[in-house]
Amino acid sequence: MEILEKIGVKVFSEDALKLLSDAGAIVDSKSKLVKIPESLIDEVIKKSPKCTTLYGRDPKHDVVFGDGRSCVMTDSTGIKTMDIDTGNVRASTKRDLADASRLVDGLENIQVFSTMVDALDYPEEVMRLEEFEAMLCNTGKNICHGAKGRDEAENLVRMASVVAGGSEELRKRPMFHLMQTPVSPLVHDEDNTDGVLQAAKYGIPLAIMNMPQGGMTSPMTMAGTIALSNAEVLSGMLIARLANPEVPLIYGSCATVAEVRIKDYTLVCGLIESGLIAAANSQLAHYYGYPCEVGLTFGSILDDWISPLRIITAVMIANAKADILFGVGLVNKSTTLSFEELVVDNELAGAVLRETRGIEVNDETLALDVISRVKPEGNFMSQEHTIKHLETELYIPRIFDKVDPKNIHIEAKERARQILTTHKPESLDEEVKQKLRTIIQDVKRK
Repeated sequence: MEILEKIGVKVFSEDALKLLSDAGAIVDSKSKLVKIPESLIDEVIKKSPKCTTLYGRDPKHDVVFGDGRSCVMTDSTGIKTMDIDTGNVRASTKRDLADASRLVDGLENIQVFSTMVDALDYPEEVMRLEEFEAMLCNTGKNICHGAKGRDEAENLVRMASVVAGGSEELRKRPMFHLMQTPVSPLVHDEDNTDGVLQAAKYGIPLAIMNMPQGGMTSPMTMAGTIALSNAEVLSGMLIARLANPEVPLIYGSCATVAEVRIKDYTLVCGLIESGLIAAANSQLAHYYGYPCEVGLTFGSILDDWISPLRIITAVMIANAKADILFGVGLVNKSTTLSFEELVVDNELAGAVLRETRGIEVNDETLALDVISRVKPEGNFMSQEHTIKHLETELYIPRIFDKVDPKNIHIEAKERARQILTTHKPESLDEEVKQKLRTIIQDVKRK
């Protein structure tokens, strides 16, 4: 609160500045500096709706918060793709995003699909709309996307409304949520903030997800980074709430410790500390009563020897009860889509999610009647109870237990190809597809 009241944040959206001023914040219109009293943040914490469900286009993919379990979301905004056929790295395309959407739709341990790569084969003015179309057509899972400015947010809502069957149906079951990112340190830029204002008007769930880096855009100390991150997220949530008091909100943070480089060397440090920060932000979100979306990455187990440290970090964040674990499927410092990495990360996610599920204890699982039947010196292999609970009790990997570790990437690539060839998400009606194209063409003509 000292950061928000005494230091302030800069807000470059004129509409947001007016909302903040009218609500009682101290606004310097010339410098764009806003100082926010604690009473306004209390309103956000106590009165704003918390997002309780991320809806899928297909209801079987709905994600419900509140039971202490985590879900997994892909990484976002890469700019390259590792071609699944040649292995060459090239600029990413809309087709790559469509294929990744379809692959994730068929992967059981990744529940939310974020815009993994940019459609760089389209111009900037329609790129994110083309991306949204590719995702809507190729996955029934909840979609996470971004919007630059009011017009783009409006067009995303129009497209989703067409798929949902109308604006009221979209309000009841919004099939996407918007991730909007403050600029560290302590800046809400114009495009992102105007996108928040427009999406909030329609009740689209919003995740305010910042990305400060300790030692660069936030203090080197973890406590300082967490404090600054918290100020950015809460002030962003306030702006969304002032636009619409009923907008469902998600507390997000991808705060990390910056990589340390000495001459030509990168020190392997900051991984565990970034996990601690994510775990702390999860606890902060729950302290305020919000679901949280926090950054994590397994790293590339295919070519990254530090991945074991990343997996330890993932377990730590999941044990902090983070609701959404964000950041799987990209390699090369989260710049490059890898289809085989998505398959590998799906396997790792399954193990992490199984661990957080814990141990169910009831009469059935205690199995005293089964123990009574088997008696001392017997065995449980032929018991119906064993067969019944084998798959529910154990996490059974698809590829990790089948191949030589050195060949995991080969098996992962084959599974990715098999899913891409055979898996068919629930398709959209041709009339709906045509309406989506019409919206995009209208923007092109402008």
